[in-house]
Amino acid sequence: MEDKKEIAHFLSQVGHESGFSITEENLNYSAKGMRRIFGCIKGPAQYNKNTDDCDLGRLRDKLWTQENLYAHSPKNLANYVYASRMGNDRESSGDGYKYRGRGMIQLTGKNGYRFFTNKHNEMNPDDKRDFVEQPDLVISDIEYGVESAFSFWVSKGLNKTARALSVQEVTQIVNGGQNGYSDRLQRFNAVAPLLRVDKE
Repeated sequence: MEDKKEIAHFLSQVGHESGFSITEENLNYSAKGMRRIFGCIKGPAQYNKNTDDCDLGRLRDKLWTQENLYAHSPKNLANYVYASRMGNDRESSGDGYKYRGRGMIQLTGKNGYRFFTNKHNEMNPDDKRDFVEQPDLVISDIEYGVESAFSFWVSKGLNKTARALSVQEVTQIVNGGQNGYSDRLQRFNAVAPLLRVDKE
């Protein structure tokens, strides 16, 4: 990674996702919190706290109809909200929780762990690992946690495109929505002058 704008994007995204620590996703949400983050079509910005509903419609209705199953239940919530996407199987498979966000950029989904496994083993033939079978390895060693962030970046094509994108566009790719956009923008604008990159 050599482009200064790409570096600014990477640092702002990692800073928001993990605060530069090797961590795993906290999925212990209140009923309203889980609905705001995961419940609405077009993301958290469409959640109306006054009505506890979505302005553009619900994406995951069970967060309202079966709130006791998912609120303050990280395993159940992850299995539901990450089911049947990112390479994960259906809710009952347990893939959502198994492949929850981990590492410096919160590597999420079976496809992400598979890509990381392949990339790691290609670059480190003397340290073969299977992060699909052992996803907790990502948080067991700082090297894997950092490496997973770079692997994620490459898997999303950001190593080739970030230098031409806005914070909003990079956030969409990293997050799948605009969750935490204002913090990501603030972080980008804080690091940009240090790298002699224009603020947004």
